[in-house]
Amino acid sequence: MDTLAQTLRRWRRSAGLSQPQLAARLGVSQQAVQQLEAGSIRNPRYLLRLAEVMGADPKALAEGRYQPAAPEAAEPQVGGALLNARDLPVFASAQAGPDGMVVTFDPIEWIQRPAPLATVRDAFAMYVVNDSMEPRYRQGDLLLIHPQRPVRPGRDVLVIVAAEEGEHRAWVKELVNLDAERLRLRQLNPAQEFEIARSQVSDLHLVVGVYYNG
Repeated sequence: MDTLAQTLRRWRRSAGLSQPQLAARLGVSQQAVQQLEAGSIRNPRYLLRLAEVMGADPKALAEGRYQPAAPEAAEPQVGGALLNARDLPVFASAQAGPDGMVVTFDPIEWIQRPAPLATVRDAFAMYVVNDSMEPRYRQGDLLLIHPQRPVRPGRDVLVIVAAEEGEHRAWVKELVNLDAERLRLRQLNPAQEFEIARSQVSDLHLVVGVYYNG
């Protein structure tokens, strides 16, 4: 009978996920996943969420009776329809303190395209990795981004800024106001508003949906 650590490690590799990618899905740190796979943690507090992500029965998973199935193949397109295709890229991000998230535009996984993005060119999704918009969004929630729809005050947006070192940094905030010179943004935790010059913004996208992490 396999241990939870062995089962998780085998499932993660068969699913093509790295430890950071799995940690983002679970809303925990990479170190927590690393400790679990090393056998240092026997009964994680996030067992129910882990079972949900793996598609497993929590009791069977904890007792070492769960046998991971082979990963599902991508669903084919039918008649040109995109709604049921696993063709929506999920991009990676890493927490970077007060300067926002560091964003990498290499997909870490592909998910089934939801209805709001069924025919949207260049649409994508991104995990929430900090708590600046709690309780609206929490770590591990998956945001759906519509890059073609115009943004407007009162809606949540993904603001991407090109940093001097060549990295792209991003914020998920509520848009308060914008003009030719600046954007005014609002965050919830801690509650505050701030401005950023339009000249610093490389992309500004509308958040149109969210998959909540449990």
